[in-house]
Amino acid sequence: MKKTILILSAVGFDNSPYCSYVHSHAKALAEEGYHVIVLAVTRWIPILSNMQKDRMKFCKKIEKFNETVTIDGVDVIYIKSLTFSNVLYNTQINLNGYFYYLAIRKKVREIMQKENVVLIDAHTFKVEGYVAGKLKKKYGTKAFVTIHGTSFLRNTTSENGIKTIKKITNELDLNVCVSNKLENYLKKLGIENTAVIYNGINDYHLKNVTQKKKFSIITVGNLIPGKRMDVSIKTIKKLVDKYPKVTLKIIGEGVEKEKLKHLAENLGIENNIEFLGRIPNQEVYRQMQESEIFILPSINEGFGIVYVEAMLNDCITIATKNEGIDGFIKNRENGFLVESNEDKLCDLIGDIYQNKYDLGAIRVKAKLDAQGLTWSKNAKEYIKRV
Repeated sequence: MKKTILILSAVGFDNSPYCSYVHSHAKALAEEGYHVIVLAVTRWIPILSNMQKDRMKFCKKIEKFNETVTIDGVDVIYIKSLTFSNVLYNTQINLNGYFYYLAIRKKVREIMQKENVVLIDAHTFKVEGYVAGKLKKKYGTKAFVTIHGTSFLRNTTSENGIKTIKKITNELDLNVCVSNKLENYLKKLGIENTAVIYNGINDYHLKNVTQKKKFSIITVGNLIPGKRMDVSIKTIKKLVDKYPKVTLKIIGEGVEKEKLKHLAENLGIENNIEFLGRIPNQEVYRQMQESEIFILPSINEGFGIVYVEAMLNDCITIATKNEGIDGFIKNRENGFLVESNEDKLCDLIGDIYQNKYDLGAIRVKAKLDAQGLTWSKNAKEYIKRV
């Protein structure tokens, strides 16, 4: 019987079938010859928040729940689960994980009876990782969790969160970290069953733009406080006096969008900044190909694959020092690392505009390093450990 990998995911509302990076990972595993089944859970919140309204709109596009739909060679099963968002989040009661488990347990039982499941592959940490541990105990199947950053880093800030980290990670066979930063944190807690496996990136093989737009800067990310889009906007304000043609394209949606628009207006640079919203990944690549510089002064970042996508598309890429991407980006070799504030960013971009670095060599090295991160390589690293 063909070996099966069961992936636990959630619907992420990012213009993909459920979650873009998990689906790319699943496709790569299927291409390695495994039967891949994804349980894609849609989380329903009793209170009708704006986020929940977005989720309801997305769910209307899902034609079937609890039935198998094959997408790109991957069997996907959409399942509804109740969630209470942040209720009891800072305690050791994993309410959302428990409801996820209740939602999928019948379907998992059916799969375990019919399939030769060799791995339960959970994405991401607190909810899916918790459920993977329960399923490992029940069925004796090897179980991994991939720690991507957001929920994990949030739990590092409290005593109960750290206890939750230890409990979940010690119950699993392997804790896959998408950056050295995350693995180092686990090792400080005495957790040794870890491995660093980078995510892959998609290469859409677009025709390269031969000429970058002069003084063009781009940033991509959710418009939330941790991405520090306000710092990017304030950087443009500092640059515009010396470089009046400088522009910033902001790709993404989020709770801070209106606040950021007002900031640009109040600083008098609204004509220098363009909000493009959430656009398809291929269009993101096209926008990157036209832009000279990519900036994202993000904090609490697990890795930040968007930096690598910018490197692939010949952007001079500026990331935050001591965050997850630090180590993959090597300062002044394949990009730049800087503190997350507008003064440091402005000074660095000014030096770049004055050609104080060998930008041609940096671009070549960046592209070569980015091309090394493939989903095929990612899948092979998982399979080696099954």
